[in-house]
Amino acid sequence: SSRGHDSSEDFYSSRGQDVEIDLPVFLEETLKDDKKTIQYQLPKYDESGRVQQVKKTLKVKIPKGVSHGERIRLKGQGGPGYGKGAAGDLYLRIKLVPHPDFDAVGHDLHLTLPVAPWEAALGAKVTVPTLDGKISLSIQPGSQSGQRLRVKGHGLPTKSGRGDLYVILKVVMPDKSETEKARTLWENLQKQHPGFDPRATMGSGGKS
Repeated sequence: SSRGHDSSEDFYSSRGQDVEIDLPVFLEETLKDDKKTIQYQLPKYDESGRVQQVKKTLKVKIPKGVSHGERIRLKGQGGPGYGKGAAGDLYLRIKLVPHPDFDAVGHDLHLTLPVAPWEAALGAKVTVPTLDGKISLSIQPGSQSGQRLRVKGHGLPTKSGRGDLYVILKVVMPDKSETEKARTLWENLQKQHPGFDPRATMGSGGKS
C-alpha cells in the first residue's frame, strides 16, 4: 500500500530560527503613524545545507502604546525554515531613545523647567515644550522648587489615549555677575524674613 510521498526533505524539515533585535524609537516617533525601516541579519541555508547570514530590510509600524523594553513579535519574519519547515519569528525589543528634555516614566513624561526666583514667588505664564508643540503654562505665586505641575494628555500614547506630562519646577538663581542693586534687594528680602529657616525640619524625621 502507498503511504504517500515521504521525501528526505520532509524528514529533515525544521522550523526557522527566531531572531531578536533592538528597535530604537525616538519619543516623537511614538506619535506618528509612519512606518520605520529596519535592517537585520537572518540565517539562511544554502544549497549544501550550510548556514549563511543575509541582510533583510523590512518596514514596520510602531504599535500604539509601546513602552521601553516591550517585545513585539512579527510572525514569520525570522529565519527561513529548512525543507518544509515554517519560518521563524522576529522579535523587536523597544528601546526608547533618551530625549534631551523629557524623561519617559511609563507612558508619562517628566520635564524639568528652570524658573527664576521671582517667577516662582510672584507667579508667571511661561512657554513649555511638549512632544507635539509648545504650550503656555501658569505658575502660581509662591511655587516651590521641585513642585510638580500636571499637564494632562501630553505624555506618550497608550492603547487607549495619552499619558500625562509632569513639569517639575527648578528655581535657578541669576548669574554670579549680579549688580550691587540686586544684592541690596536680596538683603532686604532676607531682613523681611528673619525667622525663616528652609532647613528647619532636617534631621528631625519630618517632625516640626
